[in-house]
Amino acid sequence: MAAIDLIGTASNDEFAGRVMMIMFKVAQAVASEDPATADHAARIDYAGLVIRGDEKPKLVATHVISSNPTIAAAIESDPDLYGANVSDADIEFALSSIWTARSLAFAAA
Repeated sequence: MAAIDLIGTASNDEFAGRVMMIMFKVAQAVASEDPATADHAARIDYAGLVIRGDEKPKLVATHVISSNPTIAAAIESDPDLYGANVSDADIEFALSSIWTARSLAFAAA
């Protein structure tokens, strides 16, 4: 893993913008989820934080990349693309996968 390539992608405005757009999509889905979902209160609080614009897309992009080996491998396969070769579906999957962890981290703060 070339961390500098992953950092470069997480810091890239276009990639972070894509992450931000998909964050809003996931936040809306969480806002509409079944209240019986595990950790729903923390998840919905975090969704509200995202919807208000209080989250940092480049920080979330870093979490997305570091938590998903498929995304990291795509970036490493052609670092000059800065994640343009990563599908929106992969970003959405990664965001959905880390949502509860981020929610609980904010709840604990």
